[in-house]
Amino acid sequence: MVNGLRRIFAQRALLRPMQPWLVVGAVACACLVATLVALRGVATLNQPEPDAGQHMVRHMRFTLAEIARVDGMLQALSTDAASPEARRLISTAADHLHIRFEVLAGLSRGPLVEPDSKVAPVAWALLEGLDRLASGKTPIDEATLADLRRTSSELTRRTGDYMRGVEADIDKALKIRAENSAGAWVEVIGSVTMLLVLSFISLALRWRNRRMVAELRLASGRDSLTGLANRRGFTEWATATTAAGPVQGHALLIFDLDRFKAVNDRHGHLAGDALLKTAADWLVARFGDRGIVARWGGDEFVATVALPQEGGGDLAALIGERMADPPALVFKGETIPLHFSCGIAVWPQDGATIDATMLAADAALYEAKARGRGRQVFYEAGISDRRDRAEALRSSLPQALAAGDLFLEFQPQVHIGRGTVTGAEALVRWRDAATGTIVPPGLFIPILEEGDQIAELDGFVIDEACRTAAAWNAAGRRLRVSVNLSPRTFQSPGLAAQVAAVLARHGLTARQFEIEITEGVLLIDDAQVEANLAALAELGVRLALDDFGSGYSNIAYLMRLKPDVLKIDRSFVLEGDERIRASIVQGIMQLAETLGAETLIEGIETAEQLRFVRDTGCQIVQGFLFARPMAAGAIPDFCERLEAQHRPVRETPLLQQRS
Repeated sequence: MVNGLRRIFAQRALLRPMQPWLVVGAVACACLVATLVALRGVATLNQPEPDAGQHMVRHMRFTLAEIARVDGMLQALSTDAASPEARRLISTAADHLHIRFEVLAGLSRGPLVEPDSKVAPVAWALLEGLDRLASGKTPIDEATLADLRRTSSELTRRTGDYMRGVEADIDKALKIRAENSAGAWVEVIGSVTMLLVLSFISLALRWRNRRMVAELRLASGRDSLTGLANRRGFTEWATATTAAGPVQGHALLIFDLDRFKAVNDRHGHLAGDALLKTAADWLVARFGDRGIVARWGGDEFVATVALPQEGGGDLAALIGERMADPPALVFKGETIPLHFSCGIAVWPQDGATIDATMLAADAALYEAKARGRGRQVFYEAGISDRRDRAEALRSSLPQALAAGDLFLEFQPQVHIGRGTVTGAEALVRWRDAATGTIVPPGLFIPILEEGDQIAELDGFVIDEACRTAAAWNAAGRRLRVSVNLSPRTFQSPGLAAQVAAVLARHGLTARQFEIEITEGVLLIDDAQVEANLAALAELGVRLALDDFGSGYSNIAYLMRLKPDVLKIDRSFVLEGDERIRASIVQGIMQLAETLGAETLIEGIETAEQLRFVRDTGCQIVQGFLFARPMAAGAIPDFCERLEAQHRPVRETPLLQQRS
């Protein structure tokens, strides 16, 4: 039956229509080009008239007339006219000429301001000669007048040459503008006409082909991207299989590509499509000979494996062998590995119908992802219950927030040198309204992250932590409050603005609020994450790098983040040779000092561990030795008890003060 359906699918594949998107895409590109051409033409027409020197030429014409008047006066002047009246006439001419020269000298360009001008030296020489005659410093004799006449004639000639050159430039600029305007009108009219024609063609093609492609795609039962059967094709297979008589057992496998969205976000949808095709080809090669492989939708695939007649005892080994060595995609020189989470159910043992078996396989897939992805999980009793509980948690979050079932506890951070509390870390808790028990954060936080509800939870934590810190302020305890946010929250825009609004509403300063960042945030290659981190740093919020030393954090990450605090992982006080551990911790402290950051060691539970911390020189610690997480109202009392000791904490352990 399966082989018969495969032949039917192969015949239908020949009938797959040519997609019209290539034509529509070409039309759209042509429309874009036409629009850009039209916009360029409009921009050309809207350009202001170029100033190629028109304003300067008007001033130069007046100046040339003034120079000509001076030249005429000098030509008519004789040595017989050496009288006070002659000097007054020369003085008036010099004043008028000086005014014209000052106007020209005040322009941004012109013969008197250009450094290589041939006019300026002659102009200023003529003006100086006239001033000397007018003041009587130079006698009015034939030699002086002859020299001034030569200077005046030379200035007249050079000024005229300069002005004619500028006028030629003006004519050239206006001619070019006229030619551009004519060409722009042609571009605008031609582009608008082309846009109308192309728009009509595009709409006609889209209307004609859209319905045809959709109908043929449905009829073929094939996924257009991968060539696999789609949901319709799988349903046809299931219907034909169940109608064929006695049912032979099948294993139904639902595959989910791990971190597919991250590949799409980082490399683009072309890489995502290539990844889906690679996954489809690999699944067909591994499972296509024993059943059917279909694309269920998005990044999910379904495969079936016909069980051998003697039973399914070796099914786990068979699937494990075929799932070994998953493929990899090489995209633009970068290798992208493919990892699958897989849920498996056996039909008809795990479900009376294929639909029921698919639900069981889907529950097994959810369990596989909950256990850490990249693994295969067989359906078993209780898996559906766990999934149902997870769905119940997601759906009950709004009611839990409204009813106060979610609340914060705070664990103090102690300065062991001064015997004071520097701040407190906020830890979210969820009390089950039905049973009164506390739901472990390790259970509900991953569930809310998968369901995109983590932003709502983080918003509650930020607001409640700031409200509590404001209450401590009012009680005379100015303590810093520290919160943990999900890496997914850092991918949402407006995080810094949200924090700033909450701080302002509760009257807190930015330095009283600290956000603990896990390495997972730094590993996200996302521009929005970097923008949020930069905005938070600019706001003045303290940033702490949590669990430092337990992952793969490197110097590049630290230089990019510039944290205020390095929270040293508790493993450094628990495992390995003490001397080596102490050297590593001291090295981290020196690195923090270089970065201008503080250090805090978490997980201090015994006096011996506290001694180790003291010996390394670290001053700020956190752990059960001092206090377990407590209610917000207990923090001021804890601060008073700690300060009342007036002795180092290691001499009077606070195990008795645990809450």
